[in-house]
Amino acid sequence: MKMFIIVYASVIDQYVMAAIAKGGIKAYTKWTAVKGVGPETGPKLTYSQGDNDVLTVVAGEDDADKIKRITLDLRKDHPKGGVRCFVVPVEEMI
Repeated sequence: MKMFIIVYASVIDQYVMAAIAKGGIKAYTKWTAVKGVGPETGPKLTYSQGDNDVLTVVAGEDDADKIKRITLDLRKDHPKGGVRCFVVPVEEMI
């Protein structure tokens, strides 16, 4: 299993959620109004600078390629959306 941590600008949330739904991904955890600093987006530490949202999805090998494709498509379709996906191996889920 793998955990996908998808970080993106809140302003593209409707597109991200639509892509996740279209891809048949039904289980995820979502954080909203997340603060941080990125090398391309700069600081997002106050409301006026915009917020990020974060989705985490744990998936087996069958869905892993699908989630990668969704993320790559979002990056292509929304180049200023700050979409990043970090993939972490899941040793165990309790």
